Amino acid sequence: MTSNSEDPWVDPVFDRAVRETAYFLWEQDGRPEGREQQYWFAALDRCLRERQADALLKTDPPNPEPGQ
Repeated sequence: MTSNSEDPWVDPVFDRAVRETAYFLWEQDGRPEGREQQYWFAALDRCLRERQADALLKTDPPNPEPGQ
């Protein structure tokens, strides 16, 4: 099996970020039982969006207005 740098399943840093985000969201909501999947998918969505935003900023950084 070959490694793909864009595949989040083979990126341990990304995997850890998803797990930590899910835990944070779960803690924030008072640690409700039986909703693990909900928090994992919410964290996955958030981390994927952050990754996409980071990639966009690297390829097309915002241009500050003159004088700033």
